[in-house]
Amino acid sequence: MRRAVLFASAVVIALLISSELSLSLPLFGIGPDLVILVVTAFAIGERPRQAAMAGFAAGLLRDMLLATPAGLSAFAYAVVAYVVAMLGVPRGVGPVVGTFAGSTFVSQLIFGLGAIMLGQEINAAPLPRMLIMTTAYNALMSPLLMPMLRRIVRAETSPIGSMD
Repeated sequence: MRRAVLFASAVVIALLISSELSLSLPLFGIGPDLVILVVTAFAIGERPRQAAMAGFAAGLLRDMLLATPAGLSAFAYAVVAYVVAMLGVPRGVGPVVGTFAGSTFVSQLIFGLGAIMLGQEINAAPLPRMLIMTTAYNALMSPLLMPMLRRIVRAETSPIGSMD
């Protein structure tokens, strides 16, 4: 129960910080997606089903704030969380950053392609820039945020691997 509350709190805080950074520090008009960092940190070493459910819940919360088709972020985050959980626990800084960068890239790709296919008035031109900039933002932020995220999402001992 405590982990669920901490995860939900981390998602809400990540949503608030992401939206603030997107407005105040955008690179080429694009900001970070800190929610996928929280979802990925939770999914590392977690059971795939629980990781996908957590990703879906975080994505659904994000979808409430966006003007895109409902459920798109939820689907993208659930798929990414499931895959990350299936991959297992990365060892070392490089694999961890790679996991976060890959998670960001895949979630943004699913989200962008889904928005293009499901939305009537969405322009596909900024998609490559969005993929590159958001992935770069998150890859740079992941080594800084990982120790804090690990403490938050691993508040209780998980039956499956730990990052230590």
